[in-house]
Amino acid sequence: MKNYFLFDTLIQREKTAPMITAARKLIELLGIDAPSFKGAKADLGSEFMGLDKLKFLEHYAYNLTLAADQKRDILCFEQSSFISHAQTKDMLINDANLKFEIAGRLEKHNLSLNLDTQVISLEQLLLEEMDTEKLTSLVKHPFGNFQAALFFGSNACRARKYRKEELVTRLLDSVQLKCVKHESSHESDGFEVYDASSSLAKKLAAKAMLDMFDNAADFVLVCDARSFIMFDFYQKELEKISGREIGLSVLSLAELLLLAFGETSKKAIGLDQHKVAISLI
Repeated sequence: MKNYFLFDTLIQREKTAPMITAARKLIELLGIDAPSFKGAKADLGSEFMGLDKLKFLEHYAYNLTLAADQKRDILCFEQSSFISHAQTKDMLINDANLKFEIAGRLEKHNLSLNLDTQVISLEQLLLEEMDTEKLTSLVKHPFGNFQAALFFGSNACRARKYRKEELVTRLLDSVQLKCVKHESSHESDGFEVYDASSSLAKKLAAKAMLDMFDNAADFVLVCDARSFIMFDFYQKELEKISGREIGLSVLSLAELLLLAFGETSKKAIGLDQHKVAISLI
């Protein structure tokens, strides 16, 4: 297996800490060579490209170069950071003018642009580069008695060129988790408009959550740190703005897999850091 850096400097780390804790624990459990990516610039959120394209590309090219110079690939366990790194690499490889501009900017950091690193998602690593039989053998507590609402979010359309949504569903099949059908799976979680209008952001998030709740989901499985923030950290506020009780637990893929693999310590998984209590264990 290749050597990786685990990209764990997510947006708003005080709110996304559970995702980070779970990813680190899962990597440790599976024996993957993926230490935390020290020195990497923190995720900005893929929507930042629309605000300052060159700054965005410089930011992620810095990380790509840092990893490539240390001969490690970048392992991302959520969608925002994965899209940002993969899209940056793709754009610089395919646009000589942009590549020249960003290379010049990195020289000011005493770095020579290096795009030789690969960017891989957690689900890609688990299903395409690991022994799937081993993964299946690790399942101690299947989720056959539960059904989840799988939420990709509106930003998932940016990722379709780079990541395969079907890999996530294959992993869910391996732990016997059923998914409910709901119209909001690729709708906005509200995060991208939060700074402009927090009330609009919460209305969008509440709309998505109520759709999942009304379709009988036992919990929500998110693929993006931004969705985790809106659905877990702000859920009580979503209830106030919608005038309805929601009470849906929110899990990341790493948290779900750890539970399926038999980990019961809420602290080890990061479940103790959730705003909405997890009642699955």
